[in-house]
Amino acid sequence: MKLVFALAVFLNGIALAQRDANSKPFRLFIKSSNSTINGTALGACHQGAAIEGACITSDRITDPPRSYTTFYHSEWANEPANDLPGILFYNLTLGGSQPNSTRQVPSAMQFESIATSDIAWPNFSPKNITNTYVYFAKDCEEMYIPLNLDDTVSPPAYLEKTKKVQNWYVCLTRWSYLYTTLNWKFGVTGKPQNPSCQKVSVYRVFI
Repeated sequence: MKLVFALAVFLNGIALAQRDANSKPFRLFIKSSNSTINGTALGACHQGAAIEGACITSDRITDPPRSYTTFYHSEWANEPANDLPGILFYNLTLGGSQPNSTRQVPSAMQFESIATSDIAWPNFSPKNITNTYVYFAKDCEEMYIPLNLDDTVSPPAYLEKTKKVQNWYVCLTRWSYLYTTLNWKFGVTGKPQNPSCQKVSVYRVFI
């Protein structure tokens, strides 16, 4: 098991190293009509062994950045950071058995889902070999996934102009633990079946 984990971390490190892993750090904040969560920061929260979700924290823009609220977006090197695909990740601190033996490893994001739900939750882990690519809009720094093919019509048709989809929701979810987390709604029509879900936008602020 340790060998498999080490190999996964190594391969994930290669994938991130092929991109600009030294992109500027930033925090992710929630934009919502609900004043309770509007302006709160997202943070990595424990879901399992070296697995974190994206939870709502009590931190706001006036609070200092923390390791678990600091994220990176690894774009292709030598290209601008906006409106391009990239891997969202944060640095996971792994503890060693000896004093001062902790180290940080990139923990990349991918969507996790179950077949009977219509939402996915961002999952961060150094074990993730495949990743879900996200984009940040140049005009507002909001996080999105592009839509190029419209299958709400028959036959499905390619769009003349890419649509920036922001199907982000904050929901009460259970994946090992019961948390209030950021989620992605599949499809471009309708609301999530989870009754706790609240529509939000996610934007970044560089540190």
